[in-house]
Parts: sequence; C-alpha cells; structure tokens
Amino acid sequence: MSTQRIDVKKVADITIAVCRDMKLNDDLVIQEWGDQLLALLDDKSCRKVLINFERVLFMSSSALRAIITLNKKAKDVAALLILCGIDDNIMEAFRITRLDTVFTIKKTEDDGIRSFTVAGDAK
Repeated sequence: MSTQRIDVKKVADITIAVCRDMKLNDDLVIQEWGDQLLALLDDKSCRKVLINFERVLFMSSSALRAIITLNKKAKDVAALLILCGIDDNIMEAFRITRLDTVFTIKKTEDDGIRSFTVAGDAK
C-alpha cells in the first residue's frame, strides 16, 4: 500500500494539493506522489488545481518530469494548474530549465487562489 504523499483540500472549486514530503528525490516517493496528483485530474469536478510546495526543500529532476507529465494531463482534460510555495533553490532549477515559462507559479497559496479567481473572471 502506498503512503499518502499529498494533503488535499477544496476552496470553492479549487483543489489544493499540499505536498507532504520535504524531499522529492526517491523514485518510489516520486512515483506515489505523481500518481496521487494525476489521480486528482481523473475527477471531472477537479479542473482548477493548485499544488503547494511550501514543505518541499529539495526536488530531483525525476520530480520535475512528474510535474511536466501532470501539466500535460491537465491540458488534456482542460484543467488549470498553478504551482505555489516553491523554495528559492528549487525555483532556480525551474528558471534554469525554463519551466518557469511553462507553469504559472505564485509565491503563496493565497496568491494561487487569487490567480484562479482572476482567470475565471476573464473567461
């Protein structure tokens, strides 16, 4: 049986997934974490997803690949995906790999929630 790698909560129609692990560098942990995030998108009512990384201090390239896979699935099911709470050192990896241009990244969970509100109002 796999370990729960995310805590999930709802704020209005926004699904917030808070990462439990401080390090996303073990292949088994990343597999479980990625599978749990992907499973969120199987729920048709889950079309606004905010991933909170505030607890994460280290993320391997395998974890970055899992986020890219999640982003592809989000696009396939017409879901909006926003990331928040990313540590400065991890953010540097996003910049180096140019993933900061692929994802919407907000400083805090509240900023991420507000971004969905603005995006929703624009439609």
